[in-house]
Amino acid sequence: MSTISNSKKRSSVKLVINLLSVSSLIMPAVSFAQPVTSGVQVQISSEDYKADRIRQECNSARDKISEAERAIGTACRKAGLGSGSNCVAKAESCADTIGGEEFSTTDAIGTVLGLPINSSLGSACPQMNGRDYYDEIKRLNQEVKDTEKDIADLGQEKADIEKEFNEKIADLQEALTEAQQELEKTKEDLDAEEREQLASFQQAQVSNKEQLRAKGSELISLRSARTAALRNKATKMLELTAETSKYTCNGEYLKAAKEYGNVSGTSSKNHISKAKAQKAAALDAYQKCLNRFQQARIKVSEDTQAEIEALDDKIRSAESSMDEINDTLNLASTQLQQMKDSTAKKKTAAEKKVTDLMTLTQQKMTAAQQELQTRLQALATRQASLQKALTTASNELMTLKNSPAPKKSAEYTADEASSEISGELAKINGVIGSSDPSCNLDSALASAKVKKRSRDSSKTKGVRGN
Repeated sequence: MSTISNSKKRSSVKLVINLLSVSSLIMPAVSFAQPVTSGVQVQISSEDYKADRIRQECNSARDKISEAERAIGTACRKAGLGSGSNCVAKAESCADTIGGEEFSTTDAIGTVLGLPINSSLGSACPQMNGRDYYDEIKRLNQEVKDTEKDIADLGQEKADIEKEFNEKIADLQEALTEAQQELEKTKEDLDAEEREQLASFQQAQVSNKEQLRAKGSELISLRSARTAALRNKATKMLELTAETSKYTCNGEYLKAAKEYGNVSGTSSKNHISKAKAQKAAALDAYQKCLNRFQQARIKVSEDTQAEIEALDDKIRSAESSMDEINDTLNLASTQLQQMKDSTAKKKTAAEKKVTDLMTLTQQKMTAAQQELQTRLQALATRQASLQKALTTASNELMTLKNSPAPKKSAEYTADEASSEISGELAKINGVIGSSDPSCNLDSALASAKVKKRSRDSSKTKGVRGN
């Protein structure tokens, strides 16, 4: 504070010296020449000349003071600090307190400005002009609103991410549950199929055994028929032996000869011819009889052979069927084991399918969990950043709102106005200091500053002394 005051005093001294230098240049030199007026030489005294000069200096000084006071009034108006000595005192207090070296805390600055203890400096002096102040409030309000919306959007985004994760996990669990249910159903179906196959197998075994018995009975019948056919052939062939045929054919011969009647023993031509015809007819009947026997034997042999061949075919077919049935029966245990192995293989394949799905589902769940953590961590980072930005903006807004609000029309800050006011006061003090005391120059604004500085100096000394 004292440093700023000393600096300002040095500036005032420089201004006084400059003003004195300018005055000496424009001040007319003292002359004791006797000007001629209306042909009469009148001698002007040095006292009159001095009084006239002082009067001109005083008028010029008052004009300069008025001009400086108008400039001060303009600065006060632009800063919205009121007018007159109150404006000067307030501007000077704001500038001195903010720039002072001996007051390092807000409470000390507030005390100098006449504020209660623990009150902020913002409650005393506007630190911004009107346009910047309200633009900053508008910007900070919008920033707070936008940041709050971004934080709310993050909350919704988090809810959406968690919902998406839960739905994905639910879908995976549902798919796994369905697969397990399908496995149980597959096992049940395989067990039912195995039971049906076993029942069908057992029924087939029973049927095969019945067929085997039937084929056995058929084979016995066929073999009996074959034996009967051979016996029948033998019986018929006994009836068609040479002796039987000769005996029968002799009868045929005699019967044919008898049908020609008796032939006389005369040697007449007719009788000889008739005897020859009789003999020929008898021989022909005999030969035909033999031929019939021969054809009958052939027919019996052929018929029997055909019957035997047919029976042999049936016997071979029956034996083949019996062999096949026996093979089937002998392979029953193997087929049964194959059937059980097939069912077990199908069950194993179905179980492996579900096991693979369980492994894949677990991997997908783990990946989904990791993705969720990563996305939530990113959201937390963004939320922390936004929360920090919101706190900063809210604090700035609260500080700004708790600080004195300048008038919307204020073009200067108190510090800027104080700078101009200090310069104009320095001019006024310089003019007063360099002017003749007889001018009785005075400035309420300058006096107010001097008085305030005197009070501040005594208060500062008191503080130091304590």
